[in-house]
Amino acid sequence: MKKALLLILGIVAVCFLIGNADYLANFIDTLKTGALVPLVLSIILMLGRHFVQAASYDAAFDAVGHATGFWHNVILIFSLVFINTFCLFSGATGVAFIIDDAHREGCDAGQSTGGAILSQIGYFAAIFVISAIGFFTMLVAGQVNFLFVTGAVVLAGTLVALSSLFFIGYRKPRVLYRFFLGLERALNRVIGLFKKALPAGWGRKTAHSFENTANILARNPKGTLITVAYASLSAILNMATLVAIGFAFGFEQAAPLVAAFAVAAISVILSPTPQGIGVVEAAIAAILTASGCSLATATAIALVYRGIMFWIPFCIGAVLLSQSGFFASKKTATEEQKHKDIGWIAGTLVAIIGLVNIGLAFIPSSFAPYTMLTSWIDMSTVFVGGPLIIGSMLLLVLAVGLVLRFRTAWAFTVCLLVLIAGAEFLFQGTIHVGVAGVLLAVWLFLKRPAFDRPFSLGSLQHYVDDALAHARKRIDGARERSQARRAATEAASEDLRRKTGWEQQAQEGLTLSKTTPDGAMLVAEDDGASGSPCPAASEGPVLCPGRAEGREG
Repeated sequence: MKKALLLILGIVAVCFLIGNADYLANFIDTLKTGALVPLVLSIILMLGRHFVQAASYDAAFDAVGHATGFWHNVILIFSLVFINTFCLFSGATGVAFIIDDAHREGCDAGQSTGGAILSQIGYFAAIFVISAIGFFTMLVAGQVNFLFVTGAVVLAGTLVALSSLFFIGYRKPRVLYRFFLGLERALNRVIGLFKKALPAGWGRKTAHSFENTANILARNPKGTLITVAYASLSAILNMATLVAIGFAFGFEQAAPLVAAFAVAAISVILSPTPQGIGVVEAAIAAILTASGCSLATATAIALVYRGIMFWIPFCIGAVLLSQSGFFASKKTATEEQKHKDIGWIAGTLVAIIGLVNIGLAFIPSSFAPYTMLTSWIDMSTVFVGGPLIIGSMLLLVLAVGLVLRFRTAWAFTVCLLVLIAGAEFLFQGTIHVGVAGVLLAVWLFLKRPAFDRPFSLGSLQHYVDDALAHARKRIDGARERSQARRAATEAASEDLRRKTGWEQQAQEGLTLSKTTPDGAMLVAEDDGASGSPCPAASEGPVLCPGRAEGREG
């Protein structure tokens, strides 16, 4: 299934590139007008920036006791550029991807979260340092603006909030436990709407692991400083990239370029668009034009900076994504697993053909920008109207059969592809559609051993029964997790309320003193236990418990 998802992401990436073809064409044309040496230097600085950022991530996880490896983090950094592009909440998605990747590398929940948060602290600290430099530069030039100040305040608040988690975990672990237990209850209420639940004891385990991580960081401040240092160097290289691009286009005033970078860095945080697309370019151009740069030159600098800092890493990330922790193939994949992957890939390809043709039948204008791709699988030259929709629906049904690896679905798909390709060749002359159909049919024929399951109603019943059993198992599991979670939460709360021995004695003494009559005193037993109250001796001898008989009280 992961291979099929990777295939879909690849197709989405190609569509994204085609959709931005005009932008990329302008970028290439503008790139040709700049000086060669500074532009080459800017590309080298960009690559160095990502490698240094990978070193920062490696130092962050090393600081929490689980280094993940430098090259592994290089792949992670470039993959994050690709993933964040297609996510609305790109920052949160990136952190979640980092945590998942670290967990797959053997980190526990606290180490994964701690390492990810520490890496983000390093990133925000570096941006904060650059922002301070930019603020000083803009203050001297008298160009401080509201957007920059707002972003700096948000950045500082985020930095304080993230750092406080480690401080509280080290100084006030009970507060951390209460926080995560409350967070667990809140999250379970939300995901409970979808019949989901966190693992039993998630809050307590995460808080405990987070406390351990905070203690590790407290004993290893050097690791934290190294993380921040690498992140700061990464930000400086990023800034140097913009300065080099400015010099490439003849604008050689470093101070406005530094200020423009600071505003751009803040704009990325505040921007509603992925990676700050559009907002960063406008911010850079605005600062540079205010500093005397011509609009054409400022636009060229902003355009090339975006192209080098985003589009090149985006393409590298698209290539390296398959090597990231989530998509990486197991070295010891069994033959059965390989056949499953083939089934998912084949089913996904056939389903895409069916869905695209249904879309072309109903909303052809939406697919117009992607004609370069859709023209290879467009069956509307052979089928029109109802037959096109029926044929596309048939492809969707066959796609499900291919995922289930039915031999009958495989045979029907190969025959249908050959017939469509033949019709395209003989009657319509749309050779490229026929070529695509033949290539897919040949690939399916070569992979025929993967489709070895006979089709029957009994086999479908087997899948239905499995699905129902899986659903019942999930429901029962959710119920058990809910009960275990409730018990774990109550136990954790009881642990937090439990007092130590001397506190219990103090509480008992306070209670006993409140019940003692005025003027009485307590007499200890021989074994040191609290005695009974003894009245005052103003009215003669009194026998008190625990005293020798006949002695005065």
